[in-house]
Amino acid sequence: MFVARKSRIMIGLAGASLALSACGGVAGGSGSGGGGTVEIRATNLLPPNGAQSDMIQWFMDELGSRTDGEVKTEVVYGGALLAGTDTLPGMKQGRAEAGNVVPAYFPAELPLNNVNMVPIAGADQSARLRALQDLNDDVEAFADEFAAQDLVLIGFLPNASSTVAFNKEVSSLADLKGAKVRAPSQPQSVVYEELGAEPVFMPSEEVYEAIERGIVDGVTYPMDTQVANGITDVADYMAPDVGQNGGSIFALSKAAYDELPDDAKDVVEELKGEWYAKTDEMLAKYESQACEEFTANGGTIVRWSDEDAATIADAVDRLADEVWASEAEKSVDASVVDEVWTTYNSALEEHTGETEYTDVMTTCGQ
Repeated sequence: MFVARKSRIMIGLAGASLALSACGGVAGGSGSGGGGTVEIRATNLLPPNGAQSDMIQWFMDELGSRTDGEVKTEVVYGGALLAGTDTLPGMKQGRAEAGNVVPAYFPAELPLNNVNMVPIAGADQSARLRALQDLNDDVEAFADEFAAQDLVLIGFLPNASSTVAFNKEVSSLADLKGAKVRAPSQPQSVVYEELGAEPVFMPSEEVYEAIERGIVDGVTYPMDTQVANGITDVADYMAPDVGQNGGSIFALSKAAYDELPDDAKDVVEELKGEWYAKTDEMLAKYESQACEEFTANGGTIVRWSDEDAATIADAVDRLADEVWASEAEKSVDASVVDEVWTTYNSALEEHTGETEYTDVMTTCGQ
């Protein structure tokens, strides 16, 4: 079950306190085989309990365990170490050795990686992760964005079914007219605008208070994050988002990775090889738990009518990828942007149905 919101906050604060006392949290010691201990501290903008948070904790625990304590690890939750918008510069500055980086917060630094924010109707979230990994493996310019930011990619973090939670009754697209919806990216925002809503951008750390106080009427998040962040305590109508989208990466800073002994680097590679089988486990676990908890607490699952779903899909197809492409082309040659989009869609098609993943929003509440 999920940790109560107050408990989550206390865990985050306790983690921050421990982090500040732990030798400054800087990786230090052995380098490539010199003996001693290396410390890796990961910043996580999310609270504990959720597919993404558990993936980070799994990696960090396994890294410590499989190196027999040669690498000491710690995860600091809830943005207590670095806010989401500070993660990339903070890791460069050595304020954390690892962390979840949200490309949507860094469109200028990671323009190609922001393809993950393009909503795609009916996409398979398990397939999306593998398609994004294919982009990193097959498109040099895509992978180079991480290298330019001194990041060593571990894997793309699992994004449970993309949803929008409302603090008022919603039953059709007509109810979106004039509603303020927190959306973290322009490809999403342009679709919500087309549907008559008013998109609002705000960092993750500000979202709970905004929905609680009615500053916004709806919030887009993965389903498990809606529950883990306590959003569904104050927003008890949940509908499918305009398309499957979003996500973040988990990475080590290059400085921290270079500091690892060679045998620890081997463990990192071993864990990367196990990453996507583990993400499938996390998606199944947390989507199921989120549905159970949301409905048990009286939450209402909203399903768009066929007509509304077709309206959404049309808006997505006409608008979303063009917004991303236009922005990316300010930094990257148009031919590379086209290569990323073509490769991504081809990989999505290839991986769809490859696993047993089923979108929880198609079954929850039935």
